[in-house]
Amino acid sequence: MIVVPPERLHKLGRDIFKAQGLSHEKAEFLVETLVEANLTGHDSHGAYYFATYSERIKEGHINVNAEPVVVHETPSTAYIDGKYAPGQITAKMLTEVAVAKAKEHMVSAVGAFNCNHIGRIGYYTNWAAKQGVVALFFANVGTPAVAVYGGVGKTFGTNPVSVGIPTGDAKPFLMDYATSVVAAGKISVARAKQAKIPLHWTRDKDGKPTDDPFAYKDGGWLLPFGEYKGYALQLVSELLGAVLTGSKVGIDPDRVPPSTNGIFMIAVDPGAFVGLETFREGVDDVIGRVKELKAEPGKRIMIPGEPEWETKDSRLAEGIPLPEETWEEIVSLAGELGLRVEDY
Repeated sequence: MIVVPPERLHKLGRDIFKAQGLSHEKAEFLVETLVEANLTGHDSHGAYYFATYSERIKEGHINVNAEPVVVHETPSTAYIDGKYAPGQITAKMLTEVAVAKAKEHMVSAVGAFNCNHIGRIGYYTNWAAKQGVVALFFANVGTPAVAVYGGVGKTFGTNPVSVGIPTGDAKPFLMDYATSVVAAGKISVARAKQAKIPLHWTRDKDGKPTDDPFAYKDGGWLLPFGEYKGYALQLVSELLGAVLTGSKVGIDPDRVPPSTNGIFMIAVDPGAFVGLETFREGVDDVIGRVKELKAEPGKRIMIPGEPEWETKDSRLAEGIPLPEETWEEIVSLAGELGLRVEDY
């Protein structure tokens, strides 16, 4: 593993994408979301994507000059065409519109189509929560990776779900996970590390449990978490993220462009109910009382989002660990674009 200071990784990533035509502002935000994923321990959605997104830019799947547009809206809803801009730019617009409409009309719902991969969806619900808005986010992933419960083979994407809830003094509440046992990117990270994976993550092409991360690419598939419970949420994200927004569904045989996201956010202003400050106080009270409960021997009681914030504190101080293979890809990419890693 290579340990990289987060500010170095951010500056290098920003200039990598600026060199490929993104504006300074867009490159800054795109890389902010990726480095934040690394900082919070979600390496599957972090700097690993520097090379992947660059390849998609080169192939024309990501339009660096595109600007997402609202094609239809009501006072409390909006429907956005992402125009195949960098997915993070579309998701940023969707989140900002959803939060603004919720603050004006108490509840909003915003969806987007023609959207590239947006990264870790918890970034957006956490941002909304910091604005004092409850946010629920559903995303479909247009590339099949996960079997349905009881099924064989790749059918739907990893289809994440996230909820961000405003807090007061407590650490932010953030639920964010794929509806598969793990995100597909974690398999890629394991391959880069040359590491084995837990047997319950995947099946190989013959439907057998395997600890080989390369078996997933060779005809294998991921499993939904929690069996039928994860499968149900997988379908919810598919129906709301893709069908409701008119995005490509995972079961569609058309695979171009790769790894699109259909995204849908519901935002709620607590002012419509008990009020923001009363809500924050109540959330803090519940969290505090839960944290004070007796834990099983050798275990801690944690709140959704807490592992991420602890990992972020650690990595801000100590640096971000990256597999050597991932770092070498970034160094090679920078060189191709005329950037000297030593300058960072």
